[in-house]
Formats: sequence, structure tokens, C-alpha cells
Amino acid sequence: MPSPVARRPGWTLAMAATAGYLLVLDLTGVNVALPAMRDDLGAGLGEVQWAVDAYALTLAVLLLTAGALADRWGRRRLFLAGLGVFTAGSLACALAPGALALDLFRAAQGCGAAILFGTASPLLAAAYPPGRRRDHALGMFAAASGAAIATGPLLGGALTEVFGWRAIFFLNVPVGVLALVIAPRVLAESRDARPRPLDPVATACLTAGLGGVMWALIEGPRIGWTAPGTITCVAVATAATAVLALRRVADPMIDLSLLRDRLYAANTAAALAFHAAGAGALAYFSLYVQGPMGARPAQAGLWFLTFSVPALAAPVLLGRIMHRLPSALLVAAGPALAAVSSLLLAATYELHSWPAMVPGFVVGGTSIGIGNLVTGRTALASAPAGRAGVAAGIANTAKQVGVAAGVAVLGVPYQLDGLGAMLLTAAAIGGLGAIPALRLMVSRTRRQGTLPPPPAASDGSPASQAPPDHRPL
Repeated sequence: MPSPVARRPGWTLAMAATAGYLLVLDLTGVNVALPAMRDDLGAGLGEVQWAVDAYALTLAVLLLTAGALADRWGRRRLFLAGLGVFTAGSLACALAPGALALDLFRAAQGCGAAILFGTASPLLAAAYPPGRRRDHALGMFAAASGAAIATGPLLGGALTEVFGWRAIFFLNVPVGVLALVIAPRVLAESRDARPRPLDPVATACLTAGLGGVMWALIEGPRIGWTAPGTITCVAVATAATAVLALRRVADPMIDLSLLRDRLYAANTAAALAFHAAGAGALAYFSLYVQGPMGARPAQAGLWFLTFSVPALAAPVLLGRIMHRLPSALLVAAGPALAAVSSLLLAATYELHSWPAMVPGFVVGGTSIGIGNLVTGRTALASAPAGRAGVAAGIANTAKQVGVAAGVAVLGVPYQLDGLGAMLLTAAAIGGLGAIPALRLMVSRTRRQGTLPPPPAASDGSPASQAPPDHRPL
């Protein structure tokens, strides 16, 4: 049983922010250590690259299922389980004797990460009622991820250089153990008051569908889009999606009907788009910075602070004022700013001058920071409290799939026509991702303009009747 301290939501925010920081740190920091892993383990670059991909794959595939199970079994219980799996997986990665073992342990660590991601924001939603305090808490939670983006490459590089790559994973262990001691005392339990029945068929189809998509996006650029392995993954994903779409269940555990809400659907599309345009383009831009621009890894890490610092600061600042702004406008901001960032970089990259490219990176980091905050806030606001896990899971899955899709899709123009073509493609993706929210905002503005004046209150003053924030399709 949690102690009375569990009634203090600040503790919940501290636990969620700590988990969010570690999860993103293990994604960004490990990238820097790949050459050291390859040399130490005597493996090829493709083998150690799966140390990143296995983590990203299991994280994306299990997010939605973890959220649905948390709604049913309890978010505090699942959070503690995920923390245990993540900590144990980190220790196993630090002690891995070879590349294959490391990849398998990273997949296990990704399972724990999916549970933590799937329960963190629903725990915050239960601790903070809708309003300014929740917005501020979600801003701090998004800022923790931004901090990991900012410090991950620097911390990962420093640990690898001084102690070796295993130190990146050892770092998680004492933090995870301490969190396991504190969390049971400070987290209050929350769950769906009317839990939906378990649905193993839908869970299996969802896992197979997402797994096939993610595997194809990761391996397709390496082995070819027409390779048997890629085609098989696409076929499995298509079949699983068809079964899931055609199956009718009265009370589904994984409730995709949330996507009928126009704002929620626009939010999901925006999350996928700004991660594809922003994070996807950043992966190729780092190759350009360390290639034609001749920057050393440490120098490139410092340069990219112009991207990561805004990603840290934007959600903290926006969390204080976002309640004053239209929801659809906030949803459109993430992908729209990602498009502007890509256009600015497309106009300046050929100068080979980092100061000239700083505005593009500042706008890009701001898009990620704003987008991460708005995605979580809109997802939680669009669903009943009992479905918070599923609502957050769909949005978080869209972000993870967006990153993988961005790297895969943007690789085509990058290889065919270079960095400029890739950036213009990223701008197009960002612009398309903003359209659903912008259309919703325009339609609401027109609807409000044609509404009759509100009836007068008993004192003669006009009564406030704002239109509902979410309308179904």
C-alpha cells in the first residue's frame, strides 16, 4: 500500500520524469557508443546497430498493449513491473558477453521501457486533474525527454570515452534500484473502474502488425525493399491489420475507436509526422555534419545543442500558457514547425556554416519540444480517465513509428539526390502532418462564426457556451 506521501502528485511527476529521462537517454546515448561496441565485441556494424534497433522495435510494438493492460491491471503495478524489467535488462546489457546477447538484452530492456512509457503519462493524468497544473506537469515530463536528447550524446560519449560503453547501461542500475525503493511508497494506484476483458487475439494481431511494420522500416533500407524478409514482414503486418480491422468485439480491450475523435486523430497524425520529419532528418544531417562539414563527434555534439536545448525549454514554457491557446492550433504547431525547420536548413546547408544553420535547428528543437508536450496532453484530454493508458499508447506508438518511418523514407531522397532533396521531403511530411489539425481549426472558426449569440444569463449578461473541444468524425 502506498503511504500518504502518494497523495502528493509531485512525487508522481518525479518518478515519471526520471523514467522518461532514462528511456530517451538509452536511445540517444547508445548511438554514440556503437563504434566502441563494435571494436570491443568484435562484431560488425550491422550487428551492433541492432543494439539500438532492438530497443526501438520492442518499445514501439508493446507501447499500446502496455497502456491497455495498465488501464486494466493498474498503472502503478505495471509501472513498478516495467521499472524492474528495465533495470534488470540494463544490468544484463552491461554484462553482455557478445553482440547477439547484447541485442537480445536490449530487446528485453525495450519491453521494460514500453511498460514505463505506457504508464507514466496515465499516472500523471490520475495525479493531476485537467487544467493548468496537469499542463505544467506534462510540460516537465516532456522536458525530461528533451533533457535526455540534449545530454544523451554528450553523456554517452563521455562515459564511453572514460569508462567504456558498458558504463552507459551500468548507470541505469543504481537509479533504477533507488526508484524501485521509492516508487511503491509515493505512487497511488489508478485503473479503469470498468476494465475491459482481456483480448489475446487483438493483442497478438496488434503486436504482429506493428512488429512487421517496424521490422520492415528498420531492415528495408539495409536488405532492400524487395528482399524476401521485407516482403514477408509487410505481408504479416497487412494480414494482422486486416484481421484487427474486420474483427468485431463489443467491448475491446485495445479501443481504437478513439481515432473517431477528429482532434485525437489529427493529434496522432501530427505526432507521426513531426517525428518522421524532425527525428528522421536529424539522423541524416548528423552524417552530413561529420562528413562534408568535417566536424569531430564532440564538436558535432556541441553544435546539436542548438537543437536539443529548445527541445528541453519549449515544453516547460508552453506548459504554463497552453490552456489559453486553441487545441487544434497547438496540435498543428509541431509538424508545421518541423516543416519550417527543414526549409530553413535546406536554404542554408550548402554554406557549410553552422551559425547560418542555427535558426533551422532552433526551430526544429522547438517543434519536437512542443509536439511531445501537446501530443500527450491532447491524447489524455480526448479520452475518459479509465482509458488513459490506451489513449497515451496510441499517441506514443505513432511517435515511435514516425521515427522509424522517417529514417526509412527520407533515406530514399538522401541517397538519390543528397541532403537538399531529403530536407524538402521532410518539409513536405511536416506540412502534410499539420493539415488535419489546421482544417479542424478552420472548421471550428467558421462554425463559431455562424452560431447564434448565447442566451442571456439571469443577470442579463451573456452566458459563456464555448463549443466542445472534441467532435467525432
